[in-house]
Amino acid sequence: MIFRQLLNEPIAAASYLIGCAAGGVAAVVDPGLPAEQYALFAAERGLRIVAILETHLHADYLSTGRALAALTGAQLHLPRRAEAEFAHTPLDDGASVQVGNIVITALHTPGHTPEHTAYLVADTPRAARPWFALTGDCLFVGDVGRADLVDLPDTGPGPLYTSLFERLLALPDDVEIYPAHFGGSACGGKAMSGKVSSTIGFERRFNWALQVADRASFAERLSETPRAAVADVLRHRHTNQGRLPLPAGYGCPTLGVDHALSPAAAVEAIWAGALPLDVRSRDAFAACHSVGALAAPYSRDALTARVAAVCAPGELLVLIGENAAVAAEAAALLAALGRNPVRGYLAALSDSLEQAGLAGVTLAQLDVAALAGLAERGEALVLDVREPFEWGRGVIAGALLISYGALRERLCHVPTDRPIVVICESGTRATMAASLLLRHLSAHVSVVAPEGMSDYAARFATVRP
Repeated sequence: MIFRQLLNEPIAAASYLIGCAAGGVAAVVDPGLPAEQYALFAAERGLRIVAILETHLHADYLSTGRALAALTGAQLHLPRRAEAEFAHTPLDDGASVQVGNIVITALHTPGHTPEHTAYLVADTPRAARPWFALTGDCLFVGDVGRADLVDLPDTGPGPLYTSLFERLLALPDDVEIYPAHFGGSACGGKAMSGKVSSTIGFERRFNWALQVADRASFAERLSETPRAAVADVLRHRHTNQGRLPLPAGYGCPTLGVDHALSPAAAVEAIWAGALPLDVRSRDAFAACHSVGALAAPYSRDALTARVAAVCAPGELLVLIGENAAVAAEAAALLAALGRNPVRGYLAALSDSLEQAGLAGVTLAQLDVAALAGLAERGEALVLDVREPFEWGRGVIAGALLISYGALRERLCHVPTDRPIVVICESGTRATMAASLLLRHLSAHVSVVAPEGMSDYAARFATVRP
């Protein structure tokens, strides 16, 4: 699991990215930052955002969930009682969203708002039970959610008491909690901590609002603490619900759009000779990529080196990303470097290229057992694209050794009389190398991914080069 808390400091709000590294997919909960920030954050870690969840209709900021869904193609999930007036999947109490190996289960916790829903998150390879809870505006670190924010059914101290004491506090003490706000937010009281996480057990014992004997005492305790008004409560709530229109400029990326290309314009540029550079993840490229595309998975720190490995200086590029935000950021980085001129980036999802007339193809991924069988029978050429210091740990007998950074200059040394299987340590370098072979040679190519040589060496014999 990849789990990150992303803070919006000016309004003391927290949103969350939950990723499954094995599946290369992620969910975002309570997005309030610009949509492209989440897209870039996910792409940097090889993740594709497939789900967006809201704990409730926020009263203190405009959610960027719809912008993120438009940017990434991810599915929006909102509590059913939010009665949102735009396309989404409604969630009932107990419903779950699967994100790779991660299961996110809805726990209806009204009181702050009628629809308020916490999410219990389980990393199933480790345990079926929840590891942590995203508690939204119901339970904070050191405090609880406001029960006086809106005057609607299922709000107020009574429903909030039930949600806290009968639902959240029914969880085991070791379950971690991650709220939607921290100290400084008007959505909680003065006891809200600046610490951005806790556990059910610690809050059960030390949260001032939970040290009460009964429902009446809880209501009395909440009324003791005056809470600041939240400006524009209904405007934010109704806009997030879809009853009011989104403001002008909502969802517009802050990244430069001078070289944004429609799918048709991108295809035209590629047909005219521009090189399609695919900066999506290893697995996304394998699942489907444009004919002739070169792979260079996006990483802000590694992108320039990866592009130098697969592209000759001066080659004109069209950038293809998981979404327009990632493609635009990659285009800006490469344009600033100046090694390769950038014709533009695809301002749409990658599957739009096939719809615009550019054929898509797949790249087969093998496990090490399949590779061992092919190598033993002599049915494939093994191309090991690791670095020389890695070869010293052991190689497959008969493998051709060319590091991925040197392959572009040594393509003439790669035989094409039999299928080629490319291997590295995790499949990323192998995928980049395979894209070079597919573009420049007439060969049947596959890669080993997500396994690599360490996995092979743990099960099968290797030799010293």
